[in-house]
Parts: sequence; C-alpha cells; structure tokens
Amino acid sequence: MKKLIIHWLKVHEEEVELFTWMALLLLFISSSNIVLNNFVETTFLKRFGVQYLPLITAANALVTFFVFSFLGNTLSRTRGDRMMTRSLLACGLVVGLFRFAIPLNLEMIYPLLYILKTQLDVLLTFIFWNLANDLFGTRQSKRLFPLITAGGIIGGIAGSFITPLIARQISLDNLLLVFPLLTLAGAATAWRLGMTTPGASLRTQNKEETKKHSLQQGFSNLGQLIKKSTLAQVLLLLTLLPNIVIPVINYQFSFVVDQTFSSETGMLEFYSYFRGAQGTISLILILFVGRLYGRFGLPAALMFHPFNYLLAFLSYLFQFNIFSAIYAGTSVCVIRRTINGPANAALYGLLRPQDRAVLRPFLRGTVVRVGILTGSAIVWFGSEAMHPRYLSLVVIGVVGAWLAGTFLLKRNYSRILLDLIQDKLPDFYRMSKKELQDLFRGVDIAPALLKQFRTSSGEEVVWYADILRANKVEQLDAAILEKLPSLDEATCIRLLPFISNQAGEKAMAALKELANPSKPELLVALAQTTKRMTTKIRPEAEQAIFEATTDPEARACFLGWMREQNHEGLHSLIDGWLASEKLAERRAAVLAIREQEQVEYSDSVCHLLETEKDPSLLSLALRALPVLDVPDLSQQVARFLRHSAEDVRLAAIESLPLETENDVKTLIPILGDPVDRVRKRTIQRLGDTARPLQSHLIALMGSGSRRVQDGLFLVAQLLEIEETDLIRFNNDQLRVAYQSLDLAQWLESMAPTPSRDLLLIHL
Repeated sequence: MKKLIIHWLKVHEEEVELFTWMALLLLFISSSNIVLNNFVETTFLKRFGVQYLPLITAANALVTFFVFSFLGNTLSRTRGDRMMTRSLLACGLVVGLFRFAIPLNLEMIYPLLYILKTQLDVLLTFIFWNLANDLFGTRQSKRLFPLITAGGIIGGIAGSFITPLIARQISLDNLLLVFPLLTLAGAATAWRLGMTTPGASLRTQNKEETKKHSLQQGFSNLGQLIKKSTLAQVLLLLTLLPNIVIPVINYQFSFVVDQTFSSETGMLEFYSYFRGAQGTISLILILFVGRLYGRFGLPAALMFHPFNYLLAFLSYLFQFNIFSAIYAGTSVCVIRRTINGPANAALYGLLRPQDRAVLRPFLRGTVVRVGILTGSAIVWFGSEAMHPRYLSLVVIGVVGAWLAGTFLLKRNYSRILLDLIQDKLPDFYRMSKKELQDLFRGVDIAPALLKQFRTSSGEEVVWYADILRANKVEQLDAAILEKLPSLDEATCIRLLPFISNQAGEKAMAALKELANPSKPELLVALAQTTKRMTTKIRPEAEQAIFEATTDPEARACFLGWMREQNHEGLHSLIDGWLASEKLAERRAAVLAIREQEQVEYSDSVCHLLETEKDPSLLSLALRALPVLDVPDLSQQVARFLRHSAEDVRLAAIESLPLETENDVKTLIPILGDPVDRVRKRTIQRLGDTARPLQSHLIALMGSGSRRVQDGLFLVAQLLEIEETDLIRFNNDQLRVAYQSLDLAQWLESMAPTPSRDLLLIHL
C-alpha cells in the first residue's frame, strides 16, 4: 500500500503516514457531513416547511460570523490536532442528543438542526484546513492538497450513496446516530495523527498574530484599494454578486424537490444519489482533466459560472420542474468546483501581498455575508409576492451584472498583467511556467515583457527570456542579440540557449563579434550555439565550416563529420592537440573530447588536471569530466573547489555530482567563499539537492562559519525546506545545547585542572 501511494500519487516516503491520516480524516469529515446534510434537508423541508428556508439562510450567515470569531480566538490557544479531536467529539455528541429530542415533537428541532449542520460543516472544514496548513509547507500543499481534497470528495460520494441503504435498515431518524459514529472515527484518526506529528509543528499563534482590523478600518482600507485597483473592483463584484444569487437558486432547488417528492424516503434517496453523482463528476474532472481554466484563459473561464447561472435561472423560468433542478444543481456545483474555484484562487494570486492581506479577509467575511443576507431578503419578500419560478426574473439582472464584471476583467486583463510585470510582483516570479502560461493565455504581453527584458539583468533577464520563449515571442532572438554585449560572461552563457535555431545569418555574425579568446567558457558556448543553429547541416557542409575556421577551439565544435567518417583521423587530431605546446590547441583537445564524448580519453583529461596550471584549461577539463567515465569523479573535482582561480572553482562547483551525503558535505563549506559569484553558484547547486539528501543540509545549519550558516539558510529558502524539518533541526540544536550545559555543570563540580578549564571554555 505504501509503495502504491509513493508510485502513483507521487507522495514522498516520509510524507506517506501524515498524508494517509489527513486524507482519511477528511474522508470521515466529508462522509459524516453528507449523511447529516441529506437527513436534515429532507426533514426540514417535510416537517418544517420550505417557506422558512430564506430566514434560515439569513440566520446561518449571521451565526457563521460569530462562529468564525470564536474560532479565531480559540485556534490561537489550542493545538490543531487537539482542536480537531475535541470538535469532532463535541459535534457528534450534540447531534446524537438531537436524536433523543425528536420524539418530543418539537418543530423548532428542525430549523435548529438546519443551522447546526451548516455550522458544523463550516467549523470542521475550517479547522481541518487550518490543521493542514500547520502540517504541510507551501511546496507540499501545492502537491498534496489536491490529493487530500480528492479523499474528501470520495468520502462525500461514499456518504451519499450509503445514506439510503442505512436508512432502510435503521429508519430515517436513526441517521442522526450514524453521524456520531463517523465523527468518533474521525476523532480517533485526529488523535492518531497528533501522535505521529511533532508537537511544535502544530503551532499556536500569539495575540499579535490574531489581531483583527475593525469593520470601519476594513471599509477604509478597502475604499482606498478600490479607488486605485481595477482588479480589486472586479474581485468585489465577483464576491458580492454570486452570494446574492446563491440563496435564490438554492431556494428554487429545494422548492422543486419538495414539490416533486411527497415522501421523506423518496426525497432522501434523491438527495443521496444526486449528491453522489455530483461528487463523482467533480472527482473525474479534477483528477483527469486538470486545471480547466488554463484551457480557456482566466477571464474566459470566469465567464462560465455566471453564464451557467443565467441558463439555470432561465430553465427554472420556462420549465419549473425536477429536470431543471437537476441541471441547475449539477452544473452549478461542478463548474464551481472545477473551474470557478481554481480560477478565483488564481485571480487572488494576482494581488500584491499587502493588498491581498487587506482585501481577502474583508471579501470572504463581510462581503460574503452581505451578499447572502441580500439574497435571503430577495427570497423572503419575493416569495410573498410571486411564485418561486418568477424569482428568476428578479435575479437575472444580478447575474447580468456578474457577467458584466467578468467582461470588465477581460477588457482590463491585459493592463492588469502588464502592471504586474512592471511592478515585479514577488508571487509572480514564484509561479511555474505552466501557471504563467495559463494566466497569459489570450493576452498579448510580448511588448511589455520585451521592454522589461531589455532593462533587466542577472537572474531577471534569464527569467524574462524563459517566459518570452514559452509564449513564442518572435522578437526574442533579436532582443537577446541586442542585449548580449551589455551582460556579464555568466549571464551571456545562460542566455545563449534561448536563441532559436532559426535565428539566421544575422545571429551568426552577432555571435562572432562576441568571441573573445580571453574568455574560453564564453567562446565554447558561442561555438556550441553556432553548431546547434546548424544542427541539420550535412557532414559535407560541417566539414567545410571546420576547414574554413582557423581557431582550434571553434573547430573543436564541428567534428561530428569526422567522428562518423574518419574516427582514426579524429583521434589523431585530438592526440596532436593534446601534445601541442599551444594552450589554445590543448583547450581545443579537451573541448573536442567533451563534445564528441570520447570516453577513452578520460585518463588524458585527468592527467591534464594533474599537470596543467592554466585556469582556463583546468576549467574546461573539469567541465569535461561529467561526460566521461571517471570512476572517482567526486574526488577528482573536490580538490579544485578551493583553487586560487575563480573560474576553476566555478567549474568544480558545476562538475561536482550531488549524489551522496559526502558530496553535499564537500560543497557546503564553499558557501563561505569570499567571491560572491562563486558563493551564489554554490547556493544554486545546493538548491538542486535531491530531497533524500536535504536532511544533511539541515543538520549542518548550526556548524561552520557565520557566512556558511547564512548561505545554508538561503539554500533552505530556495528548497522551501518544510517547517517540520526545521523544527527537527531546532530540537536537535536545543538537545545539544542542554547536553553541553549539563556536562558543563558536572565539570564545575570537579576539582579545577587545566584540562577541565579548557573543556569548560569549549562547552
């Protein structure tokens, strides 16, 4: 089972236990909620009345406000696993007690149960994801949360389909006793989860972290943000308007179901199979279709939901029956889960972090409740004056405004993205290439990206080149050729692979002007780029280039024809270059060995490393080693990590394999290199450390010089080291500190001696 999870779900071995318990916990929560939901909605409609649904919806919105306020204060003082366990036990107990109150024939039981089931859903879901955010880091959450969510959907599907089967065996009212059994299983899972998790990772917040802005301050900050941000205006519309129409469409759905099914059993079976089918469709789309909004572009994807609402209300208006209800309920739920939800999350990601901190709590708190209360008022007063089918006429205007908001986003989307590029939004640079392509789909961002590319340097210029190539911008080749002369050697080498093979003769001429014999690494990169641009060249043409070129290092890049037609001639040429007294020819020999992967010359390259003193030749030889069959590669390279020449140290850093614990430990001290370029490249190499070896990085954070320790923390940021690993490191450091303190106190009780005093100073 463990191997299956690792292989198919791409879960790391050390995450399997935690992932399994979290997925199982969400499964129990979802299945218990769906069983309770099916029972409560059925009994509320049949035993209390659909006409009271708007009032209950408004009451739910108000109660939710106080529930979240309570949660905010409680979560700041309680561990997440304990809060989860206690909440599940308390919820199960309260619902179980309601079962024994039903024989009293009190009508108020059913509206109370309706409010309770909504709040329990909100409560348990909120606590669960708060716990998940404590246990998993940012990088883990992107990979594991969709899988854990799928576990919740499976729980909802299972709970839906088993509800009518259980009801037939134990009677409808006894479903209230199934909920406590499922929450008890969930509580046991949460308890077991807490036993396997470091206590420090289930953190609590201090008072400063849990301070809330006042409502007046929220309005003030929001007003300032809306004045200057079109994106904030759109998000306000896309939050308020959907929550106005939700109570209306839910009321119409419940009214139709109530009118269609006269018995409680029939209604319960409908709710169960209907929601089970909904969950199945959503699960299939989530698991097998992927990020749907990326297929249409973000603005177009956000139009699906309001347009579907428009169709749903029109179907209710012209055909107010169960078929319209099934279409509306299914399509709205599926599109919200698979398209609108992920697209909205991506839209929030376009906000600046400081703006997001102001806007998101306000929109998801105050604005959502205002929308729900408004929608409930429309239903309450509208149902007094007209048949529920005609409520569609009232809210079609609201849906039209919602749809107009998405058109406003589409019209301004290019400008919003261009502003993000120009402002260099931090989250923007952390997005993957796939996420950026999804955001940029349908938007002409080439001019802005090219402008930023021309004014950038270092890492940024490479990032822009990567995005420009991903978006197939035709002017990229010309922009790179224009930019290369103003860049340092290292950045030039990194940009050359972005030049396309179709760059033409103009590019060849520009690259030739950059050739500088005093920069052998750049010279080699230029020759390799030239060769790549002529990759389809016939052997005869390649031979002609070889014969027309006088520089031996450039000639070394055009030896493919000789390897195919005259292998002995190739060996003779390389042997002659190796024996030459000219440095350029010896460099050409090493370059030819690397380019043509002449493994039989591995001993010759190693001999050069022993005898040569020239830094440029040593650099080439070190870079050639990884493609040759050198049995002791790490040992051959490691001795050059502290060479006096900067280029040699860089070549050694590039060539050192990071396959074992010793390799990682060998490279870590180079974080203390006095040259920033060398140190920066070391950080980048360690940033590529495989996950099984990352624990060794963490273990060494407390050793070495201050410069090495600072470098290790930069590597940890690059790797997005998980919080649990850092907690383990802190615990180890504290253990060593207390052991040293204990030993020092024991030594102080001994008779003074020089050795004792020296050991005390060390401790």
